[in-house]
Amino acid sequence: MTQKEIAKLLNVSQPTVSMALNGSERISRELRDAVRKLADRSGYRPNLAGQLLRQGRSNVVGAVFPSLTNNFFAELFQELQNQLIPHGYLLYLVQLGADGELPAAAECLRRMQAAGVIAIGSAAESLLRLKEDGIALVLYGGDSRLELGVSQVLPDRYAAGREAVRHLLAAGRRRIAFLGMKNPQEPRCRAYLDVLAEAGLEPLTLRAGEDGDSPEAGCRLMRELLFSRPDTDAAFMHNDELAVGALRAALQLGRKVPEELAVFGFDSIGTGRYLSPALTSVEQPRREIAAALKEQHGVDIDSKKLVLDEPIKSFGSYQVKAKLGFEISGTVYVIVTEEK
Repeated sequence: MTQKEIAKLLNVSQPTVSMALNGSERISRELRDAVRKLADRSGYRPNLAGQLLRQGRSNVVGAVFPSLTNNFFAELFQELQNQLIPHGYLLYLVQLGADGELPAAAECLRRMQAAGVIAIGSAAESLLRLKEDGIALVLYGGDSRLELGVSQVLPDRYAAGREAVRHLLAAGRRRIAFLGMKNPQEPRCRAYLDVLAEAGLEPLTLRAGEDGDSPEAGCRLMRELLFSRPDTDAAFMHNDELAVGALRAALQLGRKVPEELAVFGFDSIGTGRYLSPALTSVEQPRREIAAALKEQHGVDIDSKKLVLDEPIKSFGSYQVKAKLGFEISGTVYVIVTEEK
């Protein structure tokens, strides 16, 4: 069924049906509900090709990722597909590699008239020229807000790191190491150092090596730790890729996890749930990336569309349901903290 046919059945104009399906406040709630119910019953689907042709752009969204061999990035890419495909967008993957690869990819996205680009980490700086062509650019990650004039999704890794270390302290751990350090000012490491200093405990950090963030690197780091400091009773890992290898090494060396040694990861990749014992980890809110891109394209999350089972009255992390558009709902991850 087309919009024109829906309009005829409801005795309204086709533009009215279009605005109702897009959630326009100019249309009464009763009529919006009637249009959506009829569209749902009839199996209506918007003509995305026609919409994009009129707007003079493609339905391609570039996804610039470091690597999909990292489970977190692979799951993040899958989440983006889940979020964007219902809106009629297709993801075009660009994996970072040689120095000359990114500029070539940027030119390719420009010629494709991409609707937007999601870039991980510092890659956004090399893609800024896309803004001149009207291509929306969203940056995910990084350790601080960049003054680049683009949307940026910054997970609060410092707060999450503090919560993780406090959890270990509350469990009675006192000889806690941080494995996979790249920079002592990186939020997770800084949180670890700050919490241990507040508790009057000595920190122990092992830097990441040339083997990067891999299970093999985690295995090597855990072996180094237990051979040099066998009294360690907890290890906070830079990410889950390292934690998977660290957990394996600890078990191979005869340590009981978590009774004798706690292994705490970061990212909460799906694989961690199937390990034995299951990996304890900090979860990163993957869906916020897609939400930021939607905001660039005018899909606003109006406060009226947020559904709260109970009012938020205290600090902490919350999941709030949101109605994003016709037949599209999502979850907004909210962290309430004290203003500093």
